Amino acid sequence: MISLVLAAALFAAAEPAATPAAAPAPAAEKGPKPNKDGMVCVKEAVSGSKMKSRICMTQAEWDARKAADREMVEQAQRNRPLQGN
Repeated sequence: MISLVLAAALFAAAEPAATPAAAPAPAAEKGPKPNKDGMVCVKEAVSGSKMKSRICMTQAEWDARKAADREMVEQAQRNRPLQGN
């Protein structure tokens, strides 16, 4: 029963992409924009809180954070223990 509800939710989420949509937004409007100081601010969810926290870093710092996060995920996937039958 739960899998049926989950499948219906996934199908409903994918359906708007199949319908003809308005013209896509220009690339300049996607993602956060740097302010006059060159800082990019993003609101992120804080664990254990309903409030979001505003985090400001330069674009280079955001790129370094993204690369470090990706490396951590890849390392965790490489170090998984073998699963036996």
